[in-house]
Amino acid sequence: MKALVITPIQEEFDAMTAALDASDPPGEPLTVGRLTAISYAGGKLIVAQGGLGKAQFGVQTQHLIDNLGDIGVVVCAGTCGRLDDTLSLGDVVVGTQTVEHDFNRGQTLIQMPLPTFSGDDTLIAALKGVSERRELNFNLHFGGVASGDEGIASSERIREVRESTGALVVAWEGAGGARAAQLSGIPFLEIRGISDGAGENAMQEFWANIPFAVGNIAAIIRELPALLE
Repeated sequence: MKALVITPIQEEFDAMTAALDASDPPGEPLTVGRLTAISYAGGKLIVAQGGLGKAQFGVQTQHLIDNLGDIGVVVCAGTCGRLDDTLSLGDVVVGTQTVEHDFNRGQTLIQMPLPTFSGDDTLIAALKGVSERRELNFNLHFGGVASGDEGIASSERIREVRESTGALVVAWEGAGGARAAQLSGIPFLEIRGISDGAGENAMQEFWANIPFAVGNIAAIIRELPALLE
C-alpha cells in the first residue's frame, strides 16, 4: 500500500522533497496521469503537489487517486497558522479532524453544521506511538484543523474560527483532499507544520518559515510506509 502525500504549493513541495532527499535515498520522478510526483521508499511513498485552495487541491487529489491505485492513505501536508497561541512555530499538528470553516459562511437562509472529515484513527494511534518512542526536535500535537480559502490575519477571525471549529490550527486545502479521499473510499489524514501565527504578520511569517515547518513534517512523513505495512 502506498502513502500519497500531497502538498499544496510548489514551495511546500520543494521543501518536502528537499527534506526527504537530505536523509533518505533520493526520490525518483514519477508521472501520474497528467501530473508529476516523486517516489520514495521503493514506491511506498509518493509526494505530489495538489495546488492552492480547496477546489484545485480536491481536483488534483482525485486525479492522483484515479491514476495511482493501491493507496493506503491520502495525506494533505503543508503549512498552517496557529489558532492556539500556546503552540510554537515549527510544531506539527496531526489532524484528528478537518473542519471546513468557511462552508456556508454568512448564509442565514440555510442553517447546517460545518462539514467535518475525520482523520484515520489507525494512523493517528500509530503516530502517537511514534511520538512516544522517538525524540523529536519539535512538539507533535493531535487535534482539529480548520480548512477554508481565507487568509486568517486578525485576532478577531482567529477567535471566530477557533470558536466555530475547536481547531488548533487553520489552513486552506485539507477539506478538498478529504472530500476526494472520502469519495474514493480511502483513509485521509491532514498533517500541518505551523509557519505563522495567523495574525497581522502571517504572510511574512508564512513565506519565511516554509522550509522550517515542512522540514518538521517530513520527519513524520518518513514513518508512513512502515506504518501502512
